[in-house]
Amino acid sequence: MTFPFKAVGKAMNGVFSGIKLIFMEYIIHVKGMESAPQGSKKHVGNGIMVETSKRLKSWRKQVNLRAKLIVDDIIKEPVEIEVVFWFQRPKLHYLPNGMIRQSAPVYITNKNKGDLDKHCRALLDSLTKSAFADDSQVVSLHAVKKYCETESQTGATIKIRTINETDFMGGLS
Repeated sequence: MTFPFKAVGKAMNGVFSGIKLIFMEYIIHVKGMESAPQGSKKHVGNGIMVETSKRLKSWRKQVNLRAKLIVDDIIKEPVEIEVVFWFQRPKLHYLPNGMIRQSAPVYITNKNKGDLDKHCRALLDSLTKSAFADDSQVVSLHAVKKYCETESQTGATIKIRTINETDFMGGLS
């Protein structure tokens, strides 16, 4: 088993003068439902705006629940996020024998599945208070929309990594 910290400073009689945290990494899998974009709203009257995506509430709930299962304590350090959003392929990507056409794309570039930034917005808002204190802690974000092979593979694979240069035991470096 490896630990996300290392001893730093001079060893004195076998005892190091401090511990430096390198990073913590969490991998969260949300499976069985496609990501929902957040950000497009419609006016319903009396100054009330509602999200246009009907799936957004259930998507955010799933992400929130999965994050709480993986992340023990709310992260307070800066974080970097890597995420792959997995979407089901349309039927036209398949040959009659069920194999994927050679010409079928790997990445989603059409407008039907929503803009990548809106999927990221929904994800980061869902992870707020379930994985980290606030989405302003995200200092690096890498996101991809891809097709998967089966409906059960839809969802997202999310990697959260803390970026921590804080030393314990009095600020040793």
